[in-house]
Amino acid sequence: MLFGYDEKIKTFQRIIREDKLGQAYLFYGDRGVGKNTFAVLLAYALETGKFAVGSEPLLDALFVARNPEENVLGIERITSEVKRFLWQKPFKSSRRLVVVDDSEDLTPEAQSALLKIVEEPPPHALLIFIAHDSQVFLPPLLSRLAKIYFPRLSKEEIAKILSEKYKASEEKAHEVSRQAFGRLGLALKLLDGTDGEGEETLESFLENKILELRREGLKKNAPVLVRLLDRETFVKRYNLNMNLQRRAVVEIIRGKNQA
Repeated sequence: MLFGYDEKIKTFQRIIREDKLGQAYLFYGDRGVGKNTFAVLLAYALETGKFAVGSEPLLDALFVARNPEENVLGIERITSEVKRFLWQKPFKSSRRLVVVDDSEDLTPEAQSALLKIVEEPPPHALLIFIAHDSQVFLPPLLSRLAKIYFPRLSKEEIAKILSEKYKASEEKAHEVSRQAFGRLGLALKLLDGTDGEGEETLESFLENKILELRREGLKKNAPVLVRLLDRETFVKRYNLNMNLQRRAVVEIIRGKNQA
C-alpha cells in the first residue's frame, strides 16, 4: 500500500486518462519513502486502469536493478535487457515500461546508453529512473527526465497511518514515527520488529547514529550532528565505499567523545 501521495496518484491518473504521459521520468527521494511502490502501482494502472496491485502478473513492465553480487549496474544489462524489452510492442498496456531501480548504481557507460534511448525512444516506451538524489545523473541524461520528488512524511502523518491502518497503539505509533526519519517503509519494519535484518545500509547506519545522538541531547551534540547530517547528504549523492564511510562516522563520534 502507498500512503501520503494521493495528489501524485491523482496527477498520474489524469495524465494517463488525457494521454499526456511523458516518456522518461525520475522518481527521487530518500530510501523507504515509496518511490518504487509508486512505480509498481503506475505499472498496474497502465495495464489494468487501477492504481492498485492486481492479481495478474505484469506483462508490459520490466524492473531492472543491480544484482547483489555486482557493485554497479553496467551497460551489458541495459543493452541486453532494456533495449530488447522496449522495442517490443505492448501486450495489454499502452506503454512498455522499464523501471531502473537504484539508478545511482548505473555506470557512466550505462547512463550514456540510456541517454540514447531517452533521446530516440520507441513511441510506446516509458522509462522511470529511481534514485535518492537527482545529482547522481550525468547532466545530459538528467536534463531529459521529468523530475518527481517524493518527500519524507511528517512524524504526525506516519503516526496516524500506523495507528489507523496498522492498528498500532498511540504510544507505539508515536515512538516508531520518531525513529523512522519520515520514512514509512522503515516505520513498518520497526513496527514489525524486522529492522536490522539482512545487510545494514550505509544510510541506515548513519541515521541510527544520528538518532542515538539526538536521544543523548540535541543541544550538546549539535556540532557532531551537523557533521553527520552533512555526511548523510554526501553519502546519498555518491556511490561510496561503505566500510570507509563507517570508519569516518566512528572517527567523528570518537572525536566528539574525546572533546
